[in-house]
Amino acid sequence: MSTILTAMSLVLMFSAAAPQASAGAVRGALQIPTNDSLAHCIPRCGDADIWYPFGVGSGCFRQGFELTCDHSTKPPKLFLGSSTIVLTAAYSDAAVTPIFFNLTTEPGTNTYNMSWESPAEGITLGVYNTLFVAGCDFDVTLFESGTGDIVGSCMSRCAGKKAPTGVPCNGIGCCFISLQRDLPGFRAKLVSTNTTATQSDWLHPGIMAFVADDEYYKSNTTSVFSAWTNLSSITVRGAYLRFTIMDQPSCERAQMNYATYACSNDSICQNFSTGGYQCSCSSYYSQGNPYILDGCVTADYYNPKPKEQCRSSCGPITVPFPFGLEEGCSANERFLLNCTSGNLTLSVSIAQYHVTDVSVEDGTLTVSNMVSGSNAKEVMLIQTDNTGYEWDEEALMEDRFDFSMEYDIVIKWAVANLTCQTAMQKDTGYACRSSHSYCLNVTHGEIFMGYRCKCSPGFQGNPYIKDNCTGLILLITLHCALLLLSYLQIFRKTIYLLIDYILKITI
Repeated sequence: MSTILTAMSLVLMFSAAAPQASAGAVRGALQIPTNDSLAHCIPRCGDADIWYPFGVGSGCFRQGFELTCDHSTKPPKLFLGSSTIVLTAAYSDAAVTPIFFNLTTEPGTNTYNMSWESPAEGITLGVYNTLFVAGCDFDVTLFESGTGDIVGSCMSRCAGKKAPTGVPCNGIGCCFISLQRDLPGFRAKLVSTNTTATQSDWLHPGIMAFVADDEYYKSNTTSVFSAWTNLSSITVRGAYLRFTIMDQPSCERAQMNYATYACSNDSICQNFSTGGYQCSCSSYYSQGNPYILDGCVTADYYNPKPKEQCRSSCGPITVPFPFGLEEGCSANERFLLNCTSGNLTLSVSIAQYHVTDVSVEDGTLTVSNMVSGSNAKEVMLIQTDNTGYEWDEEALMEDRFDFSMEYDIVIKWAVANLTCQTAMQKDTGYACRSSHSYCLNVTHGEIFMGYRCKCSPGFQGNPYIKDNCTGLILLITLHCALLLLSYLQIFRKTIYLLIDYILKITI
C-alpha cells in the first residue's frame, strides 16, 4: 500500500444517496494534466483530501474518477457514485471504513447470506483485507462473486458461554477470513449450528461482520464487538480498495495511444490482475503523483514554491511552510502533516504522534504520544535513503519500557541531508528563499543531520518563503533608539534652561 496514502474512507453499505452530478458535467479527461491546469480544482472536501486522478468539477478528474462534494452536511462529505462516502481519495489506492453487515438470526433458520459488489468499474477489494465475523455457533464460507470460487472459510463456537472479549479472534465468538487475492465482489454464506437460539452472543442478537485492513482486530475482540453498537469505534483502519485505469485493458494497449495514456513521464505502468492498469513512480523518481506531468520526483526533491490557497493552520496550531497539510502545500512528503477534526498529527514508520507545535525559527516539532506532560525528551528526524526518517534510538529507548510516562518529544528536523555548501549549488531546490536569510548546518551531537534556514539577525519571518524575512525587529530597535535620542535631547534642553535660570537668579 502506498506510504503516501493518508486515511481514506468509503462507506459502501447502508449509506445515503449522494447528490447527482449535473447532466452537463464533463465526464472526465483522458490526457495527463499539469499542476497548473489543476490549480483551480478544490484539494479538499470537509476532512477529505483529494488527489488526481480523483477530482471534483470540470477538468479536475480523469474519466471514471469523478467525485461529488456534498456541502449540505457538516462537515461536507465526499461521494464516489451514488452510494459511496469518500473521506480521502489518493492516486489509485484507498483505505476505507469497514464494509459492515448486521444479521438478525431467527429461530428455525440456519442459513444467511451477505454480499458486496464493487461500486464502480476498476474498483476491487484489495488482497490485504480480512473479513471479521462476530457471534456464536456458525460456519462461514466466502466466495468470489462472478466465478463462485471459494476464498476461504472459518467457524465460531461459544459452547453455551458468553463470547469473551479482549482475546484474539480465534474461533471463540469471533473468526476471520483473510483475502488471498483482489476481489471485484464477494458472497458469504453463514450456516448457524444452533437454530433454536435467538441471540447468538452475550450482548447482541444475530451475527455481525465487517471487512477491514488491519491485523489489530485479529488480536483484540473488544474492538470487534464494539463495532456492533458503534461502527465509528473502528478507527484504526477500514477496508482497502484498489483503483485501476480501465479505459484500456492493459499497459501494452494503453501505450499504443499516448494521447490517452494515463502514466506521466518518469513513471512506470503495471498491469492489474482483474484488468486495466496502474501507474507508479519509477525507483529513481520514487515519490509523487504518477498521473500528473512531472509529478514524479526524486527522494531528495525539495519544492520551494507551495501551491496557492494552502491551509496554514490546523485547529489552534499554525503550520508554516515547508510543512503543509495537503499535497503541493509542503516542500515534499517528509513535511506533510495530517489534520483531522482539528488534530494535527505526524506519521512515521514506527508511530503516529500528535503535533503540538511547529517552529521554523528553532527547526523543531513538538509532539506527544496523545498524552500531556512536561518532561521533554529530544529526538531527531532527518532524511535517509530508505525510510525517509531516522530516530535517535538512544533517546527513544526509555519510551519503549515506560509507556505510562507523560512527556512531550522535541523533534529536530533538517531540510535535506546536505551541507549548506552543497545545497546552495542546487538553485531550484535550495530551501533558503528569503533575501534576508542564511543557511545553517544542523547536527545532533556528533551526527550531521543536514541543513535548515534562519532569518538574518535583526529580521524575523519565514526564511523558506521568498521575501518573508522582514526587518521588523531592526525597525523596532531603531525606533526605540530614536525615541531614546529624542528624550535625551529634551532632557539636555531642559538642563540648559535650568542652568540659565540659576545663573539669572544668582547674578
